[in-house]
Amino acid sequence: MIKHLSIPFFILILVAAIGIYFRPIWIIDETRYLSVAWEMWDKSSFLVPLLNGEPYHHKPPFIFWLVHLNWSLFGVNETTVRFIPMLFGFGTLVLAYRLYLALWKEDLQGAQNTLLILAGTLIFTFYNSLFMFDIILTFWVFLGVLGIVQAIQKQTPLSFGLISLSFGFGILTKGPVILVHLLPLLILASYWNAQKIDKRVYLKFSLAFLGGVVIALCWAIPAGIAGGEAYQHAIFWGQTADRMVNSFAHQRAIWWYLALLPLLLFPWSFHKAFYTSFKQITMDHGLKMLLIWMFFALLIFSFISGKQVHYILPEIAAFSLFASRVLTTTDPDMKGYTKSLGYTYLFFAIVFAIAPFVAPKSITFPVDHTAFLQSAFLLFVLGFYLLKKHFNLQHNAIKAMALSIIVAVFAVHFSIHNFLAAQDISDFSRKISSLQQKGIPVAQDKKYHDQFHFLGRLHDPIIVLSGKQKISKFIKKHPDGMIITYRKKKHMHKIDQELITEKTSFKGKYAILIKAALYDNLDRAP
Repeated sequence: MIKHLSIPFFILILVAAIGIYFRPIWIIDETRYLSVAWEMWDKSSFLVPLLNGEPYHHKPPFIFWLVHLNWSLFGVNETTVRFIPMLFGFGTLVLAYRLYLALWKEDLQGAQNTLLILAGTLIFTFYNSLFMFDIILTFWVFLGVLGIVQAIQKQTPLSFGLISLSFGFGILTKGPVILVHLLPLLILASYWNAQKIDKRVYLKFSLAFLGGVVIALCWAIPAGIAGGEAYQHAIFWGQTADRMVNSFAHQRAIWWYLALLPLLLFPWSFHKAFYTSFKQITMDHGLKMLLIWMFFALLIFSFISGKQVHYILPEIAAFSLFASRVLTTTDPDMKGYTKSLGYTYLFFAIVFAIAPFVAPKSITFPVDHTAFLQSAFLLFVLGFYLLKKHFNLQHNAIKAMALSIIVAVFAVHFSIHNFLAAQDISDFSRKISSLQQKGIPVAQDKKYHDQFHFLGRLHDPIIVLSGKQKISKFIKKHPDGMIITYRKKKHMHKIDQELITEKTSFKGKYAILIKAALYDNLDRAP
């Protein structure tokens, strides 16, 4: 098994390294989550996550505990913690292999292809290099699904134990959303399972989920006591009903995920052999299980307006098992097997070659024409290879397509390296830190997302000023204080640059640091 895992491991490691080399800590999500971990570390708050000095109830603490373990071993840094999701990506590969064999015991080749397809799926691989919750949640979902399948097949205590661990640590990772991924499989188990299910199994499932609740409560109860009444309400109620209600406040169409499926399943969505093979398959119970898993999670998240790509990451990973079974159990025509993907990369090569010359004038970072052309050349070579190469074995063809994702990720990062470098707010954050160390109060006139705390290693909160009245009071009380404010880049030429103490690019705008006494003069033309 180790031999067959080597290439998928290699893909995840290299793609993560590419991302970490080119990308700074990403605004706003990565900067916020690392800052929460930093504030917990700095204030020795093990139970209650903190954001700008206040309890942070939006996410449970599991990933922050992992950061603290990392920093205990390697010291406070930003590089090693960015590999944490990748370790759970490794675990997901192993679980995908085990799950495939649990569904189709004799199909060893299909299990091996699953690992290649999973590691070669762009979105899954990309998120392995992001410091976020979703690869970790994907691991717990796969553990839970494996437990469900094994519990129905064997009903061993270990299988129900896996479900408890999955549910408990899934809650500690991202809250009760793990139910969206697991419950449909349990409710419809009698449909996708080959044999009739004893009703007593459902009682054992209930007890297993109860075990998961106990795991989560081992944190939630003492954290609620330590965090106070408002925090108790937030973690026991806000993580469920309140967040579900609020999620409908966003505006993304019900078909949003369907429209993005070609990207979400890239490159396999452009693999013609998958569609021709799909027409030949017989729908067995394992494929039914995967369809139920993917369809109902996608349906539920589609009806929730607050959509993000990473919400359905477990289902994107589940597609690797489905695609592998479809491809492996049909008789493939190896002539031009990778041709459709070759044409796809040739098309992207043309796009990359043209893009810097037709880029809109509104782009505020220097476009590196040479980098775009070099990336286009890499994609052209890759596309030409896949177009012309004749593979005798399907496994080798799948391996080549999976490895192609390394070139694709590098091409994207290399071509826009100037844009990525401009997202680094480290110097700006350190400037805030130096001001606080001198006893100078620093405030912000917008909602603060904790983006500066970790990068600047801040020890004190940033004062948040909501409304003109609070801003005026701060200016009168602290004329020598500093205010962080934001202006659109297209308006920067109207601002007297001599008033600005420090500035940095920030999500299409500029974050500006200015003395409080000069704040009212900022938007007056010089």
